[in-house]
Amino acid sequence: MWLIAAFVIAIIFVGYGYTKHVETEQYYRNSFQQGKSALKAGKYTAAENHFRNAQKKKASSDVASVYVKQIQKYKEGLRSSKDGEYDAAKNAFNEAAGIENGSPTLVRRASVKKTELEEVARELKIFQKNYKKASVLSSNYEYTASNLKLATILGYGNIDKSYYDDIYKKAKKLEAYNNRVLAGLGYRTASATSSSSTSRSILPSDSNNNGLGQNGDDNGQTNGDNDTLITKEQIRKARRDIASQGIDVSAFKDRDVKEVIQRARSHQMTVKEVAQEFK
Repeated sequence: MWLIAAFVIAIIFVGYGYTKHVETEQYYRNSFQQGKSALKAGKYTAAENHFRNAQKKKASSDVASVYVKQIQKYKEGLRSSKDGEYDAAKNAFNEAAGIENGSPTLVRRASVKKTELEEVARELKIFQKNYKKASVLSSNYEYTASNLKLATILGYGNIDKSYYDDIYKKAKKLEAYNNRVLAGLGYRTASATSSSSTSRSILPSDSNNNGLGQNGDDNGQTNGDNDTLITKEQIRKARRDIASQGIDVSAFKDRDVKEVIQRARSHQMTVKEVAQEFK
């Protein structure tokens, strides 16, 4: 009788242990899956908590521990980036991307962030240099040339990203000052980021042209009329000539290049000579 009772009790304990094991495994899988879903949605703190819960139920699992560590590194990178500490952020993202057996989602995101910050570091270095040059040009009364330097900053495709807030504000402030002075002198001005459909002049208009047309031509042609006389090949050659003078020609739209060509024609100058005005 006692033997039978002991056997029944043993079966109960074994069954309980197995059930508990199944429940633990199920809880672990659920927590881990919830963590992956939160991670995919960009909810990093929630994801970290889910993986920690998985850890508690299955302490022997290295995977959950790795994911927690990886998330912490990624969050560290986000914080440093927000604080403008881009080198520290880049290092944190690099570590997050390099963690072995980590989340593929975070590996991809951290790699993208790292590459993005490397570009930011390069661009900021260029922008700071160009802003300094623009400031010197402005203080030397070369307002148009100063604005051309600023255009390399303000015309950058990703300038609206938070990384560039400080340099953008400084460039806009200097551009506004240059434009006020140029407007007071009778020159046409517009912001480098203007979305207006009207053409903007990158060069001062001649205030005293002895009765000639707007571009100094004796037939009084407008910019629009002269545009038809400039071929795409001439624009390409002009871009090469401008670039040969150490000017960042990527800041020039086609209409800007046409204006340089028109300026050169009107004043019997070469494109390279006109480009010197921007340095």
